Amino acid sequence: MVFLNMLGGGNKNTAIALPGIPGGAGLWTFTVACTVLASCLTAPAPAAESAPIRAAVDAARRVLVLGDSITFDGRWVADMAAWMEYEGLEAEVIDCGLSSETVSGLSEEGHAGGDFVRPDLEERLGRVLRLVRPDLVIACYGMNCGIYSALDETRFAAFRAGIETLHAAAEQAGARIIHLTPPIYGGPPGQQGPAGDVDYNAVLAAYSDWLVSKRADGWQVIDVHTAMQQALEARRKTDPGFSFAPDCVHPNDEGHREIARAVIAGFGDTEAAAASDLAERLAPFLPEVTERLHTLRDAYLSAAGHTNPHVQSGLSLAAAEARAVAITQHLRDRRLQLRGRQHASREWRMPIAWPRPKVVDPGLAPAGPAPVPADAILLLGDFGLDAWEGGEDWSTAAGVLTVGKGQIQTKQGFGDCQLHVEFRLPDPPQGKGQGRGNSGVFLMGRYEIQVLDSFEDGTDGPLTYPDGQCGALYKQQPPAVNACRRPGEWQTYEILFTRPRFATDGTLAAPGRLSVIHNGVAIHSDTPIKGSTAWHEPPRYHHHEDALPIALQDHGNPVQFRSIWIRPFEPVRPQLED
Repeated sequence: MVFLNMLGGGNKNTAIALPGIPGGAGLWTFTVACTVLASCLTAPAPAAESAPIRAAVDAARRVLVLGDSITFDGRWVADMAAWMEYEGLEAEVIDCGLSSETVSGLSEEGHAGGDFVRPDLEERLGRVLRLVRPDLVIACYGMNCGIYSALDETRFAAFRAGIETLHAAAEQAGARIIHLTPPIYGGPPGQQGPAGDVDYNAVLAAYSDWLVSKRADGWQVIDVHTAMQQALEARRKTDPGFSFAPDCVHPNDEGHREIARAVIAGFGDTEAAAASDLAERLAPFLPEVTERLHTLRDAYLSAAGHTNPHVQSGLSLAAAEARAVAITQHLRDRRLQLRGRQHASREWRMPIAWPRPKVVDPGLAPAGPAPVPADAILLLGDFGLDAWEGGEDWSTAAGVLTVGKGQIQTKQGFGDCQLHVEFRLPDPPQGKGQGRGNSGVFLMGRYEIQVLDSFEDGTDGPLTYPDGQCGALYKQQPPAVNACRRPGEWQTYEILFTRPRFATDGTLAAPGRLSVIHNGVAIHSDTPIKGSTAWHEPPRYHHHEDALPIALQDHGNPVQFRSIWIRPFEPVRPQLED
């Protein structure tokens, strides 16, 4: 006996017991048909099949992803969305996968310990489509739809009917739909899952073959099942115990990545799908892509409603969409940086070609330090390093500080501010590029304005990458012009800094920004800061305090500083008149 739900009329979620269907003539014919289909329809989609799929993906603005617990988990969806960000596609991806769900309307006896019957997509489909308003739907069903029982026509008919209902509903809502065949079933050799001794992967293969056959009716179908099966067989040639799903059902990281590879290949990017470094390409995008997916998933599942009692509630739709917009903007502002790669030296190198900033003569160096405003906090003057810590190996004389060993930082923390820094680069110059008069001013200890000898003297000594030259927001934005003075002459930075803002939950609410005047010449004007200015990784924000120390860098060069002062900045705000 297996438990099925009625396939027509009444409540589909009322489970009733039906006798098992014996292998009679009708089932024999059905099985033979599946075998024939398996021999001719399970090859990967040809390029002609991928072209309309890629066109739909490129044109999409809102992509709804539907599926069961594998889709709710969402690691394959995150890989797909990260690939879209990598490629510069602008669609918003909303994962509305729901654990335990089917399109067949079937539920085995005692599912979830008798806690609830499996959700049926049809119960919520209309509400989800109305809320999400997608122009593209991607759907992956089948794993639960045969309720881990042997192949029979009744259950198979229920799966086909559910898929047909989904397809029609998506089209009626004005969306195009891409079907994914179900992932493979099976764990390590000898591992029994919920199907027991049943060859449940053969059931999913039959479901997949039928879906692939619907290409003849103009459906867009990506064959995940065949791709995963082929990948599994290839891996087991060298590792006989290998599995994509330790419990036979739920893929591990490699299983989700294999689903994503099949989807990306179905989108037409066979190069990326086959690339050995796909995980490395996508990794910089994944933290924020995953955060965005989970935020939207929980909100839309809550708003649409469903029958799984174990799914946590999400934010309101308005709050979730606002957070998603902020995450998306921050991601896309850094897309080229995130497309970089860590070199063997550990440097993060990015596929960005900056023009070399134009040289501007800033005029004569000042005869002495600039005047200090009455309300400024003097960080470096004739009193030595009283305002700093970590400077035991730095030297001071007559108000001039020379870089020694190790970074130093202020004892006091600062946020929004006006920072004045005077510095002098070694004369005669030594070294080339990043080894020529290198230091840095770190706002909040993590956002660097580069100090470097970038005075162009006709040699290649001062030449370096533009987003690493003097005045650059390091590895993010070159100075608008090169306003450097000769080595040995005093130079100044006037920096106006607005710290980043974080929400109460630690997520980024607004990026930091800065303006910089170098030797009287504007080189940054309200430049957004993309995150920390690290040498070995792409820029990314991490929640931090509202006030943190200013730091000066040791890069092995005897750069000198004098007259450093700061004015914490607080704008005047209007008050109601008495």
